[in-house]
Amino acid sequence: MSKILKYAGKNMKIIYLALVCVLLSVSLGIIPYFLANKLLINLIEKTDITSTYVITICVEIVILLILKAVTHGVGLMLSHKGAFTILCEMRKKFADKLSKQALGEVTKKGTGHFKKKFVEDIGQMEVTLAHIIPEMIPNLLVPLAVIIIIFMTDWRMGFLSMGSIPFGIIPMIVMIKMGTDKMPKYYESQSNLNNTVIEYISGMEVIKIFGRTTSSYEKYSNNVDDYRKYSWDWSKACWKNMAVVTIVLPCAIILTFPVGMYMYLQGSLSLDTFIFTLMLNMSIGIPLNKALLFMPYFPQLGFGMNSLEETFNGKELLTGSYMGDLDNKDIEYKNVSFSYEDKVVINNMSFNIKENSLVAIVGPSGGGKSTIVKLLIHYYDVNEGNISIGGHDIRDYNNDSLMNMISYVSQDNFLFNDSIMENIRLGKPEASDEEVVESAKLAASHDFIMKMEDGYQTIIGDGGGKLSGGEKQRITIARAILKDAPIIILDEATAYADAENEDLIQEAINKLMKNKTVIVIAHRLRSVVNADKIIFVKNGEIADMGNHDYLLSNSADYQMLWEVNEQSYNWKLEV
Repeated sequence: MSKILKYAGKNMKIIYLALVCVLLSVSLGIIPYFLANKLLINLIEKTDITSTYVITICVEIVILLILKAVTHGVGLMLSHKGAFTILCEMRKKFADKLSKQALGEVTKKGTGHFKKKFVEDIGQMEVTLAHIIPEMIPNLLVPLAVIIIIFMTDWRMGFLSMGSIPFGIIPMIVMIKMGTDKMPKYYESQSNLNNTVIEYISGMEVIKIFGRTTSSYEKYSNNVDDYRKYSWDWSKACWKNMAVVTIVLPCAIILTFPVGMYMYLQGSLSLDTFIFTLMLNMSIGIPLNKALLFMPYFPQLGFGMNSLEETFNGKELLTGSYMGDLDNKDIEYKNVSFSYEDKVVINNMSFNIKENSLVAIVGPSGGGKSTIVKLLIHYYDVNEGNISIGGHDIRDYNNDSLMNMISYVSQDNFLFNDSIMENIRLGKPEASDEEVVESAKLAASHDFIMKMEDGYQTIIGDGGGKLSGGEKQRITIARAILKDAPIIILDEATAYADAENEDLIQEAINKLMKNKTVIVIAHRLRSVVNADKIIFVKNGEIADMGNHDYLLSNSADYQMLWEVNEQSYNWKLEV
């Protein structure tokens, strides 16, 4: 709870106000038992009671119950308003924290992993904020106050009123311990299920095309079965203990009635004290039951909060405050090394890229080409060495300044389920509609956009599902043109394009590259023969570098790659 409150900040004021309202509500719910006790004693002692007196007592009880309902409703309204405001702030902080961590580490854990944290783990905090603090605490405090009153009336009846506590506390401790032991497997199975569901639905098209429904469904089915198994195992282990707790613990008369009756018959306890104690014992049953309903949540809340803390306390990318006021935008990699866990991907790499030059990075698959540019956009922190732009280490820039200098276009850029206009405007949020349209024209996108049902206001679906691969790529290039960053990274931007779209995409890229520093990762060597510098990367190291003519004359590796590329261009199907 202390961890949750840490993220609540000033919004806790409304939760505390809700706590006061519910505390008042629970207290109002106890007072009718005092009135009923008074009426009952008067009846037993045959005191002269008028109908007016009885009606007055009944009216007072009704008013108290109405006030109890009203204050409880107001308390819950306030607690939920405060809770969801706090959850909103937590999700914003969580998203902000993710944006400051290494993107590679985030993507490695999978969409389902963070979906669970964003939606379910943070959502669980609503129980603490909207219910445990404003509801559970009053429903424990008021019965405690009632027990104290009973002690003040007769200490023997006070101890007897606490007789149900050992019978309820022991199974509760057992239940919480079992929940704590079983929770890691339960949460692991839940996270696996989330990832598998997302993967299964996202890959449905490929699964059907290649007839892999059986094997893919088997993985999904196994994870569903695991989740069912661990959920049922946890519930089965706890339900008996939960039944004992909810039935026995609130039953304060379990000892006060039989023992109190015996003491009354023996003459050591007065009738009015006996009845008074029984009435108060019955009054605390409902509050205690409500409080106990929240007990099983504590292990889950603790586990969920610890899971969130892993991200909230996770290592952030190293950033500074430099705003990027540069004389030039030369790029330099100096003795850069980087590893994915224990696998070395980039090993002691050094090279430089002059401002407004075109540099291509080529080489066999798995050699580290994409990692080189991802390090430049601060996808990860380097393990050794440094990368600089304009003579300043990229770790000295603030994140916005660095990102404003770079446009990154890959083979799988993401499009949002929004209009084409807003997807392009993402490159420059303050851009006018006219600027967006001009960028689309430069990216050879305007014609196909205008043919769509709502033109630039067409909603393109999840991931741009209403567009073809080539159309999506031209939208992302339009976005990059609008951004107008001085450094352009093209990571296999035409890899999946057909011949017609490739020409259009290449035309758009040529406009994007004008007066820019451009880094191209390419498998098709013909597209980079005019590059100012070609860096040949193999096994995470620079095997050679120079222009096309130099490498073709001096690098055996480049010569072999060129020959393979030429053969692929000249390949045709024999029939």
